[in-house]
Amino acid sequence: MIMVMILMTGSSYAQTWTLHGKITNTRFQPLDLVSVQVQGQTKGTLTNETGDYKLRLEQGKYVLLVSMVGYQSQTMEITLNADQTQDIIINEEQAKELNPVEFKVKPKDRSEEIIRQIIQQKEKVLSASGSYSATVYIKAVQDDNLKRARQKGTADTSEAPSSIASLQQMAMAEIAIQADVDALGRMHEARTGVAERGNAENLFFRSLTDGDFNLYNNQISSRVLSQVPFVGPVSNNGLIAYKYKMLGSKRINGVKYYTIAFIPRAMSNATLTGELTVMDSSWQIIKARFTLPAYHVPEYDFFEVKQQYGMVHDTAWMMMRQEFNYTSKVGKKKLSGQTIALYSNIHINQQFPAKHFGTELSATTENAYERDSVFWQQTRTEQLTAREIGFMRYKDSIYTATHTNAYLDSMESVTNKVTWKKILYAGQPVYSRKKESKWMLPSLVSVIQPFQFGGARINPWFNYNKTYRSRKTLSVNLNMSYGFRNHDFNGKALVTHMYNPFNRGFYRIEATRDFSYIFEGDAWINKLARSNRYLNQSLGVTHGLELLNGLFLFTELDMALRKSLSQYQTVPIADDWYENFVPENKAPDFEPYNALYGKVRLQYTPRQKYKREPREKIILGSKWPTFYTTWRTGIPNVLGSQANFNYLELGMEQAVKLGTAGVLQYNVKTGNFLSQKNLQLIDYQYQRRGDPFLLMNPQEAFQALDSSFPVFKQFWQAHAMQDFNGALLNKIPLLKKLQLREVAGAGFLIAPERQLRYVEFFTGIERIIDLGMPALPKIKFGVYVVASDANLFKNPVMFKVGFTTWDRFRGKWQ
Repeated sequence: MIMVMILMTGSSYAQTWTLHGKITNTRFQPLDLVSVQVQGQTKGTLTNETGDYKLRLEQGKYVLLVSMVGYQSQTMEITLNADQTQDIIINEEQAKELNPVEFKVKPKDRSEEIIRQIIQQKEKVLSASGSYSATVYIKAVQDDNLKRARQKGTADTSEAPSSIASLQQMAMAEIAIQADVDALGRMHEARTGVAERGNAENLFFRSLTDGDFNLYNNQISSRVLSQVPFVGPVSNNGLIAYKYKMLGSKRINGVKYYTIAFIPRAMSNATLTGELTVMDSSWQIIKARFTLPAYHVPEYDFFEVKQQYGMVHDTAWMMMRQEFNYTSKVGKKKLSGQTIALYSNIHINQQFPAKHFGTELSATTENAYERDSVFWQQTRTEQLTAREIGFMRYKDSIYTATHTNAYLDSMESVTNKVTWKKILYAGQPVYSRKKESKWMLPSLVSVIQPFQFGGARINPWFNYNKTYRSRKTLSVNLNMSYGFRNHDFNGKALVTHMYNPFNRGFYRIEATRDFSYIFEGDAWINKLARSNRYLNQSLGVTHGLELLNGLFLFTELDMALRKSLSQYQTVPIADDWYENFVPENKAPDFEPYNALYGKVRLQYTPRQKYKREPREKIILGSKWPTFYTTWRTGIPNVLGSQANFNYLELGMEQAVKLGTAGVLQYNVKTGNFLSQKNLQLIDYQYQRRGDPFLLMNPQEAFQALDSSFPVFKQFWQAHAMQDFNGALLNKIPLLKKLQLREVAGAGFLIAPERQLRYVEFFTGIERIIDLGMPALPKIKFGVYVVASDANLFKNPVMFKVGFTTWDRFRGKWQ
């Protein structure tokens, strides 16, 4: 009993409390790097960029020493017996008259010398924490300040910060994360709380997997911002890529702090621009601010990162705060966003289970999206602004108001109202709230198809799409087509259901009667030809499933009746025009036949990384290539099927990130018909020719092949393209200002049965173009030169153009 009392007494004396607050000047502007020292002790801290400080002290009386260069030092007595907030205002020093001093010697700029000191110490800094865990609170806010039209006679309130128009344009998310990182830099995060309001999908940094911006790293990388990493200014490569300049220094409590700017050298590529503050002697980074070049960030026109570092348990110097500010302009529209990430409860030198760090990088807990206000009040380490609080209340009130039966019924009526705009070009929705279904009926403009095989057609269509709360999806697409010249009916019915969002399990049922291409992947000049078309009538079933992480199995079964189009009437004017390019342009004549087809594709990507949401899986990619095999077969004597063949294909493909040198994409494959007992024209395996003017997808097409032709025996082929992302041209100062990019690629084909050996090389210059319209993505326009060599024919050097668009969801050019 005595021992218990002693322990209880000891624990009560050891109880600690938090003293925190904000330090400002007399104009109430927050001050960073203000020293707050406990008199007579070694305990102390510095304020961060927002002027905030925090100390953990035991119960008692203390004298605080508050000081900063350029401000009057002051002392303050504090009695601490509970958590306490103490804001402090410090006065600027009065200017003193000094006798003029003439300096004739220019002081040496020590900035590069200091950067070298940081580089020498950074391995020690990075290893001090060992494996660690931390709690991360993220607050992301985005504002769309597009000027919106207002009705005549109404007041313009869009500029009022708390107006309804202003709040309608906002999006906001709060995320709570428990992050674990091992000594090798491997990470796993558990997202324990997620609150999203507005269109939060476009907010940046809702997961730590979005990027690693720690300046102690040799490279700064973000999978969603840029395909290439950026050279870290605190690295040996950085000494070559950057110029450094001393912006100033100040001494606080006997410790000197330097502020150093870093800018890219003229002959540099993926680099940052900014400044950092470093502590003398220990050479630790205190804070940093830098911008990413818009040249390498297609999604944004401006992107800035601010960071604050601090000491953890008097042992490790680690990231404590990050702030991301970004803007994107599209015509008159401007999106601006800010994300703040705060790191707390950091525990260093942790021990994690052996399999804790694997291919799952992030997991969102089952109840993360259901957290209440009490949870967020306890979790939130960055206070909300008045506007953010107003936005939350506005969205919550809107949610309540818009989920009453009366409102939902009124919205159903508005949605289903027939208007001339919907009839002519927008399409008419038919929504049923009770059945939770929505059909879309076609507009008049969309049903008219003037340029089809056999002349003009009318093509009414209908579609239905639904995403359930379970993240399962269902889509139904129906269309019918009538041709005026041949008085024929075509159509298609397609039903797709993803029944398991986590392992991407889906099935698809398709019934078709339509004009199809004999070679779907042919060059556009050939796809215009009548000789590339036939009438396809088929019923097919497709199923796909991820068996294990990275291992996918796709199966197809298709019953088809194939008919010739040789008897169809076509458009004489179009036929006469096309005869100038392709003589004897007629659809192939063959007897109708039935065919039953099977197809199996098995593909595997080792070490595939992913994020896990409560009801779905998001694939992040792998450093390994994807290996695949495809077997295609014609099954004879079933339902009258005449097809009888077996074709096998093996291959691998990968996109390799080569650091600042860009991205290399390649694929290699070989294929062979194992049997050809009854192989029809439509079932041939083709090699496609190049397009005359357009550079087609270099992963699929040969740019200068003289013709498309079938292959019946084993062939070998490969494609490769290196996107340098300006790594070469940016080393030429004059060309760097033009923001050009360079690409190069190659391919080869060996077809022994034709005794063909073909090789090609191409290179080009590309530039990103902003079309200035919100609905359209940025495009990349390129001009290319292609050279090739073959043993059977000679090709001249060819010049081509190409277009690709930026896919923000996949973070790459498509």
